[in-house]
Amino acid sequence: MENSAENFLLALLCAAVLTVTVVGIHYEALRLLSALHPRRWSGRVNIGVLIVCIILVHCLEAMVFAFGFWFADNVLGLGWLAGSTAPGMPTRHGEPSLLVYAYFALETFTTQSLGDLYPVGATRLIATIEPLVGLILIGWSASFTYVVMRRDWQLDDEGEHRAR
Repeated sequence: MENSAENFLLALLCAAVLTVTVVGIHYEALRLLSALHPRRWSGRVNIGVLIVCIILVHCLEAMVFAFGFWFADNVLGLGWLAGSTAPGMPTRHGEPSLLVYAYFALETFTTQSLGDLYPVGATRLIATIEPLVGLILIGWSASFTYVVMRRDWQLDDEGEHRAR
């Protein structure tokens, strides 16, 4: 693995494909949640179910990035993850654990980034773009949740006024 311009361009292409993929997943998930969101339940139940579903969607999106890191490492040879991990979670190039990629992708997606794992090589570019994508998608989810809460709570308030 070398830090060549070609490798960084390939990593940029990987990051673009991953970004388009997770944005598409997010759009379709929010669209589906909006269509399936029941209005006959109370606002509390609706919001609770909605939040759990959105968290699961974010986890799925982080796993798409985990696959992207694994692919960039094992198939394209663009880099690897280095650092310290718990026993049983190898990070040496050639011995990647899917759990390591999942952990790294989740902490990067959420911008937590403890620093115990770090990318080496051109995969650094993917790891630089992922938190930006994660932050935008989390903001999109927050906006969507606000709109649904406003609608549901307004319906709850109207129902309480009619009941009186």
